Amino acid sequence: MLEHYNPILKTIRGLCPTAHIGGGAVRDSLLERPIRDIDLFLDDAFTDDAATLLRSKFGYVKVGQWTSYEHFSDPAVVRLAKFEKADETIPVCLIGLKETCGMQGNLSRFDFGVCMAAWDGDDVCTAPEYFADVHGKTFTLCRADNQPQSDYSLSRFHKLTADRYSGWDLVVPAEFEELAREHTLRKVWYRDPDSDALKYREAGPQQLKPKAR
Repeated sequence: MLEHYNPILKTIRGLCPTAHIGGGAVRDSLLERPIRDIDLFLDDAFTDDAATLLRSKFGYVKVGQWTSYEHFSDPAVVRLAKFEKADETIPVCLIGLKETCGMQGNLSRFDFGVCMAAWDGDDVCTAPEYFADVHGKTFTLCRADNQPQSDYSLSRFHKLTADRYSGWDLVVPAEFEELAREHTLRKVWYRDPDSDALKYREAGPQQLKPKAR
């Protein structure tokens, strides 16, 4: 599926040789799920020129620009610009990084292990955490710098498992347990005996009992 974006990626890599697609689009392509958007990472010094090429050569129009990534502040990200095209249903996002960062160096920035995948047009790069999550059908929280970031990641887990990844479990390592509990007060948490990781299931509906007469 990502081959469709080869011309865009190749053109932008002509400006920034370390440019790559990373995160959910690569995960979904590898696991044969529908892609919802394309996150293209590059050195921010090349973002304006890349945006010009998206417009002039590929017909994309910028529909928004933000200084935060995935609704929380990430010190590595300078800005995110979203582009859409009339005959395309999948938007392309240019994510300008403060420092030059190749695929391998960018993987640790993603929140879930299964999202730690990137593609440069020729090769796919994945982290061990990606394969562990795929094998276990889990979303293991690998990064949560603060409460807003944790909240967003856990909300995203609910959205992803509502359709494309139905039946996959959330795994929260001990270092993020407090943040996760704060976000999911209505969940039933339990300790997995095999992995010793914290997991949860939905709390059952409240039972209404008639008043005694």
